[in-house]
Amino acid sequence: MTYTLEEFCADAHNAMENDSGSAGRDAIRAHLEKLLVNSDFVHEHLSTQSSGKTLLYHDQEFDFYVMAHGTDAGNRKGKPHDHGASWAVYGQATGMTNMTIWHRVDDGDQPGHAELAEHETFPLKPGHAALFDTGVIHSTAHPEPARWVRVTGTDLDTIERYAYDPGRQVMKRMTP
Repeated sequence: MTYTLEEFCADAHNAMENDSGSAGRDAIRAHLEKLLVNSDFVHEHLSTQSSGKTLLYHDQEFDFYVMAHGTDAGNRKGKPHDHGASWAVYGQATGMTNMTIWHRVDDGDQPGHAELAEHETFPLKPGHAALFDTGVIHSTAHPEPARWVRVTGTDLDTIERYAYDPGRQVMKRMTP
């Protein structure tokens, strides 16, 4: 039997109901990996997602969002960023995303200044998902066109979060 978007959303809701912390978020990651191997889901919800994001589901009780993302560009590299007080689970559907986790190495005392060190880089391949918990600074790179699903703990466009420029050692508020 094929695992559906509706089943994923119900399982994600139940995971948050059982544990709204890291364990529940990691359960969402595991459920997302089951969804990403459903070729019908990938075709229906991601094949035409050429850029930007499309909302697939919003859980009213726990305020998490499930979104389809895509890029048709190759060699697309994002800046390091955080998700503020939220978290995110990225799940790869097609193509590949090179994920980099960064650690902040300064003391955070200087406004607008941030020193980052690259901690870990790994490929996120189709059928796999990764949790970036609250406070994790990370960046994405797409060497080829790609499609992915991102589940976030809230609407990221409504909360304070930051983008970082490691070369210039600056950080900039993204929203709101």
